[in-house]
Amino acid sequence: MKVLPAFFVVVLLAACGSASGNGSGHSAARPFALGINVSPFGPYEGTGPFMNLIYGSSWQMKNASGGASGDVPEESLDSDGWVKSLPPDKRVSRALAVPFGTGKFVCRYKGSGSLDVSGSAVSEVSKLAGETRFTLANSPSQLRVANLTYSVVAPNYIRGIDCRAAAASPTETFTPEFLSALSGFSTVRFMKWQMGTEGNWPVTWAKRTKPGDADYLKNDGVPVELLIEAANQAHADLWVTMPWNADNQYVRNFATTVKDKLAPGHQVYVEVSNEVWNGGYAVARQAAEEAKAESLPPASGSGMPGSLERYAEKTSQVMAIWSKVFAGQQARLVRVASFQHVAPYFSGLLLKYMDLHESIDAFATAPYFGFEAKDDMSLDQIMAALPGQAAAAVKEGLQQKAIAAKYGLRYLTYEGGQTVLLPKNVLLEQQVERDPRMYDVYRDFISDWRSQIGDQLNLFALSGQIGQYGGWGLVEYLGQPVSGAPKMRAVQDSIRASEVRTRF
Repeated sequence: MKVLPAFFVVVLLAACGSASGNGSGHSAARPFALGINVSPFGPYEGTGPFMNLIYGSSWQMKNASGGASGDVPEESLDSDGWVKSLPPDKRVSRALAVPFGTGKFVCRYKGSGSLDVSGSAVSEVSKLAGETRFTLANSPSQLRVANLTYSVVAPNYIRGIDCRAAAASPTETFTPEFLSALSGFSTVRFMKWQMGTEGNWPVTWAKRTKPGDADYLKNDGVPVELLIEAANQAHADLWVTMPWNADNQYVRNFATTVKDKLAPGHQVYVEVSNEVWNGGYAVARQAAEEAKAESLPPASGSGMPGSLERYAEKTSQVMAIWSKVFAGQQARLVRVASFQHVAPYFSGLLLKYMDLHESIDAFATAPYFGFEAKDDMSLDQIMAALPGQAAAAVKEGLQQKAIAAKYGLRYLTYEGGQTVLLPKNVLLEQQVERDPRMYDVYRDFISDWRSQIGDQLNLFALSGQIGQYGGWGLVEYLGQPVSGAPKMRAVQDSIRASEVRTRF
């Protein structure tokens, strides 16, 4: 998911020698603090961050008599993303994000027609004009599903659907489980909610997602207003990523919204896209093509330019817009450039290229530790190897910190954590992630990072199920008892032990 072999970036940036200082003062020592990345959200995670259960999936259409489904065409949606028209033989369908536990729920909506709710998680359905009530039952050991279906009645089509616990506040955006899980973290990074950061579609302010729109998985992802709301409610700093294909007006309006709405006393960290060095993302290939099209000079002085050169150029351009918006409030803004943790040589090239270091305040990498385990490895062998892997990540962090210091920059992490991968043995993967020894691995990693490197360690990720692609979450689902989540228990104990949060 996140880790590439160390040699990969060398091949990727073969087109790509270090120092001066930006004099920004942002390299001054900061108290150590832990930050967190939010997780992707979907309908089958067991718990989602949003009170409205429609968020986590997108519209589908299926034959009125049943059968195959497909995406609803773009031309069938109104400006807010609600389905305004469909062929007469089609019905709208959408999966709900079914929480764990049992409870009463209600879907309220505007428009003509009847909203049906069905699925293995659903019972006791009753319908009135403008609302459908039902009971949901779900558990981590036996995942169940629920789906909305309805027919489109034009012109007064169904819209404004809100499905939540019957006893819940009708105005709250986020679940108590989500906000509780964020408690104590100094910074929340929202890259996984900003879908435009990894896509190659145009991103404009006119087409952006707005609060209350029908779908938070399209366009630029979750509305900026909700990112800010979540950070404010968590009493945390905000970390956002600008979509690669966002135009200048989008960047300017986004930055202005953050400046106006982020709570006083909190900072915004901003970076451009995500892992533009990573050839697994379309944005890396696009950046390399743009560098060649612009005939950018190669960072190493030989060969052809690639994603590194274009990333440096674009980051400087985007940060110039943010700097202008935050003129007079520079202390609230932390401009970040990010790169691969295991490639310090290329970090030096990146920061030097086109004087990128003068346009940013901090440099960040992702200290993951782990490996793709061999099929014949035992649980004890894997757990015995992890401390050494974590120590190596800290050692690499020291090299990256020294490079950042040459340019007077803060050194942070944008992600980090263990990455044991067992694609052919999910059962063993579950044993590794749940092993009590994982608590000591995380406590020691956090302690070593704090004592040797400091500043801010942002972990990946808040929650996530364990599967063939690893176990990335500190908890397996929001609301999981910490007693069964050794990584989260280690993090919470580390936060309590330090009793420090990064503030300016």
